[in-house]
Amino acid sequence: MTAPERLGGFKILKHVVRFSVVSQEGSGPLPSEICKAVAEEKINLPYLTSVYDGQSWGLNLVVEALDEGKISRVLKQNFGKIFTVSPKSAVLSIFPHRKNPEITGKLFEVFDQEGLEPDAMANSPSTISVVFKEELLAKASDAIFEPFSFSAYRTPEDWKLAQEGKEQLYKEVVASYQEQRPKVYGLEYYEGQDFIEIKMNRKNMGPVGTSFRGFARSGLKLMFVATGPTSEEGKDILAFCLPAAESRIYGSIVQRIAPDVDIEGASSVTIFSMNGPHFGDRYGIVSELLGALDNHQVRPLALSCTIASISGVVPSRQCESAFEAIKERFEVPSLTRKE
Repeated sequence: MTAPERLGGFKILKHVVRFSVVSQEGSGPLPSEICKAVAEEKINLPYLTSVYDGQSWGLNLVVEALDEGKISRVLKQNFGKIFTVSPKSAVLSIFPHRKNPEITGKLFEVFDQEGLEPDAMANSPSTISVVFKEELLAKASDAIFEPFSFSAYRTPEDWKLAQEGKEQLYKEVVASYQEQRPKVYGLEYYEGQDFIEIKMNRKNMGPVGTSFRGFARSGLKLMFVATGPTSEEGKDILAFCLPAAESRIYGSIVQRIAPDVDIEGASSVTIFSMNGPHFGDRYGIVSELLGALDNHQVRPLALSCTIASISGVVPSRQCESAFEAIKERFEVPSLTRKE
């Protein structure tokens, strides 16, 4: 039997609501417009993903349960309709993933084995976050102890005992002010990446997870992962990035192991990531970022916002414009190219 992968820990955020939005390009709101409307109401966004598949935008937003009515009103007033709503949701986050596709692959496989279908998924530079219906949370938290071990907890029961009375530790305190230029600890970026999108039935998670483990055996690093909703019931877009030089390898791996999924061609992209002292507040942070990119005519292919970090994917030809936009709107002490 393979020894469980050793991770640092995991967190759970409960009492949240997931909203999913799918809009056609040119006939619906842009992600920047939705996030601006949310920011104006000071609605906290502990989790957000945005994925563009060339025809439509798919967004997943998570808000605290007490904000459900407010965000429903905002969407109705500004965009004319209510989109998919999943009350009584929760976010499970494991860390660190070390950009190792083996960890993401094992997570997909164990959820598939247990019949668990996550509603959304994203990663930050250190964390993988998965959105579930709250009723599935106990089963999901038990399941991750099969492929993973955690330094402080031997069993799910150990973890549950350690969490008693600490539910608020996951949540960030919402800022009572808006900075003129939000502070960023640092802006990092990765060049020479390919952007891949898979239209995936949630029941295809197992084979997709196995293909991700195949990436690990080929020595590839998984730099970005996010899912976005589609207009097709039960299907998501899974977007991820891998080194461009290895495009033949990952294409053949996916097609061999998961032949029933639709995989789109890759394009050359740059990934950026940043965090800052108020990124957990995020009701204004994402809006500021997307507004700045819009002003420079930069349209991110995907965005992942979870655990006080934001990661984005832009076409390589637009990376300099993206950096310029971010520096204009945020206080950025350093720009670092990562390998």
